[in-house]
Amino acid sequence: MPEKTSERLNQESPEQAAYDHALRPASLDEFTGQTKVKERLEVMVQSAKIRGQTLEHILLSGPPGLGKTTLAHIMAKVMNVQIRITSGPTLEKAGDLAGLLTGLQEHDILFIDEIHRLNKSIEEYLYPAMEDFRIDIVIDQGPNARSVCLNLPPFTLIGATTRPGMLSAPLRSRFGMTNRLEYYDIASLQSILLRSASLLNLQLDDPASLEIARRSRGTPRIANNLLRWVRDYATVKGGGLASHKVTQAALDMLDIDATGLDEMDKRILET
Repeated sequence: MPEKTSERLNQESPEQAAYDHALRPASLDEFTGQTKVKERLEVMVQSAKIRGQTLEHILLSGPPGLGKTTLAHIMAKVMNVQIRITSGPTLEKAGDLAGLLTGLQEHDILFIDEIHRLNKSIEEYLYPAMEDFRIDIVIDQGPNARSVCLNLPPFTLIGATTRPGMLSAPLRSRFGMTNRLEYYDIASLQSILLRSASLLNLQLDDPASLEIARRSRGTPRIANNLLRWVRDYATVKGGGLASHKVTQAALDMLDIDATGLDEMDKRILET
């Protein structure tokens, strides 16, 4: 699958982000697929609760749209803690990171999306924060410069990345667990679509959900975005019923073929 094409289909507007949030599972039991990752996270959660301690730092990697952000939210919910969300590119200076870290409560989760895009100088501030729960801030400049050590409450850093190879070795080694999310099979995507349709009060039959799943490139975000389009099409031209025939017509209108390729994909392949 061409990487740029996958990124194009995974692009999120604010409206799409709100749509995804409404369909987001609230627990590991509701989260479909990624069985091995869920089993590992369940053990971590149970152990942390029994010991009364903070979760280990977690790194989630894999292509966009597979559920990294969703898993971070689930971890916060099952641990009954707050989650602060940011992304690598938005942390431009050390003060940005310090503000987030000092605002955390004990056992809270800091989620950094696209963590491989962190500025290197900011990344170095993370090392003592992750290991010793402290940060050293330099005050003033020149001869008057001095370092102040701030103690932090124990917290969990969850990092998400689509490019794990771009992470530095020192940062990667500080995560207690690394999980890679894989593309979903058609059966898992169909289960996700049926759940999403029920939350949207959309009548979606099994053949229709299978049709969408086949064209979703193994990615739940794409599947849910296509489902939203099918809902709109069915509302206007299907009387509110997303039958197999209506679903096929809706997806054909987007020029998405049976394998999930659109017109631009085919041009790339022909070139």
